[in-house]
Amino acid sequence: MMRMMNVRVFLFLLLFLAAHAHAEVETANRHEADIAKMLELAQQAKLAQRPEWLKINLYHRSITGMTSRVDDPTYFLAPDGKHDPQAELLATIRGAFDDSMAKTSRQPNVCRWIARYQFLSRSMKELGFDYTPMYCEGFEHWRAGIATHKLTLVFAAVYLNSPASMYGHAFVRFDSDKAGEYNRLNDATVGYSVQDPGGNTAMFLVRSLFGGYPGSFVFVPYYMKMREYSDLENRDLWEYQTSLSSEEIQRMLAFIWEQSFTYMNYYFFDDNCALMLLASFEAARPSLNAIDQAKPWFIPLDMVKLLRQQPGLIEKIHFRPSQYNTLLRNYKQASTSEREQAIALQEDDRAAVVLDKLDAREQGRVLDLALGIAEYQRNQKHSQEEAADITARLLKLSGIRSKVDAPSEYNDQEPPRERPDEGHDSLRAGLAYGQVGSAQYMQLNLRGGYHDSLDPQSGFTPGASSKIGDLYLRLNGGQVRFERLDLFDVFVPSVQTEWVRPQTIKLNISVRREVLQDDALGPTALRVQAAAGKSYSLGDDARAYVLADTVSRFGPTTSFSAGPSAGLFWAPALHWRMEMAANTYWNAYGDVQDAWQYQLKAGLAWDLCNNQNSMRLNVARQGLSTASDPARSFTDVQLAYYHYF
Repeated sequence: MMRMMNVRVFLFLLLFLAAHAHAEVETANRHEADIAKMLELAQQAKLAQRPEWLKINLYHRSITGMTSRVDDPTYFLAPDGKHDPQAELLATIRGAFDDSMAKTSRQPNVCRWIARYQFLSRSMKELGFDYTPMYCEGFEHWRAGIATHKLTLVFAAVYLNSPASMYGHAFVRFDSDKAGEYNRLNDATVGYSVQDPGGNTAMFLVRSLFGGYPGSFVFVPYYMKMREYSDLENRDLWEYQTSLSSEEIQRMLAFIWEQSFTYMNYYFFDDNCALMLLASFEAARPSLNAIDQAKPWFIPLDMVKLLRQQPGLIEKIHFRPSQYNTLLRNYKQASTSEREQAIALQEDDRAAVVLDKLDAREQGRVLDLALGIAEYQRNQKHSQEEAADITARLLKLSGIRSKVDAPSEYNDQEPPRERPDEGHDSLRAGLAYGQVGSAQYMQLNLRGGYHDSLDPQSGFTPGASSKIGDLYLRLNGGQVRFERLDLFDVFVPSVQTEWVRPQTIKLNISVRREVLQDDALGPTALRVQAAAGKSYSLGDDARAYVLADTVSRFGPTTSFSAGPSAGLFWAPALHWRMEMAANTYWNAYGDVQDAWQYQLKAGLAWDLCNNQNSMRLNVARQGLSTASDPARSFTDVQLAYYHYF
């Protein structure tokens, strides 16, 4: 009896395995037939040439032909897939039923390329063939936690204290259909950024110029972006709500998921956060052709401008001021006594003494300002332990304020007269006529990016400068001569207040020939200028500064100079600007030493018609305290025209 049961079990298992093997063979045969049909349809319909296929795989035309911006070799299924969209599409179809990953991750292998296979499914159905990609558990679970009601592009204003953010930053926010500020703060955001291991900021800038770091998408809640940009870095945020539909947002998510499993070498000026966000918009709406309009030198604000130019894409624009700028607005509007009383509440337990002599409205104004100062100071701390004393003060002041029967007069900073995307474009070309001593000259200028103190001011701190790749050539006597190339220039006139005292810094690294009397030019040298000091607000549109300044030159002769510098910037009207600066250096070492050298400069700039055209009058006078080198004492007068593009 037992032997008969064993035989029956054996026969049952044999039949089951045979049936299972037969079913697998039938499935494999069916899949092979489906693949053959899809290959045929794809070639007939020329799917590899469709914009959506090219855009989700980041193909573009380069000097060597068609190529993908993706640098990860494991991203491509075909051996020559990086340069051949057709080969990559055919390889993608051949893997349409690959479930090899499912054994270890409960997902089929096609889930890594979810955007591709969704495109293939839509295209096949359009051609009359039903292909449904295998279910991707990980992707569906991830996607379910992200809202797709609306998509908002967010631009964080320029932040000059960090090389990675000196041209602004952009990311997108996935908005839910729930109203209210609390829900916006909890909506998900995604941005593309370099994966910097940390360390030397100068090395970061150099390596990112040459693709030394990989870039990737990063998801965080919006309140964390608010904390980073608005609270810690004092950057205003501009929110551009788009018209992308829920279906288009789903396509963007598929693209981001797919690109999250790979990498692209990050280049500071082209393959950067701006380009990848633009690519995600094109993946969502393939009819957009914004990347084809992008400049070779491409920064986040260029991307915002390009998207604003797309018909019907941007529906609403909302300004979200930084905590610092809102506090600064209310601080300026307060009377001198209210400022002093609010500061006093930060320093010691004087609330009763300060407030007893004030009526309810005055108490409310002082307390609201004191709370704004305390909250700003708390948010500058990096841990709860560091902020413990300030938090305790906030709680106490909040309790007192709750008992004062007066409405709050503490208001957000109003939007500036012009948005950053209404400002000048990032590239600049210029032509100038000038005279040095008795010699006349023409000057050509081409700048890669982005802004100096006399450029149109929209989106920038008054008097700020941020430049890379600023080239000047002089034409004199039928010759074109190299004068200088500013490799890197940044100047941050950070305003001092009673409650925050930021440092004003200036750094210029350039290769230049010193201008001499009668427009002679000295030998080429590497010049490094570094300065630090204080800046002061003289109103909403004026800044003054005093710096300790140093200049080092490295070339045929090495020199070092140091001394005080002072300057004033003023924008008396929307399209007018003026600047004056005085520098005095003690030449401590070099071919001319133990002598004082002075420089006086003044500039007046005005816009022609719009922010893309500007005229400028510059006057400079320099001299030496000794007559040992008369060539270094002269006056330079220059009239220049600049066009931004």
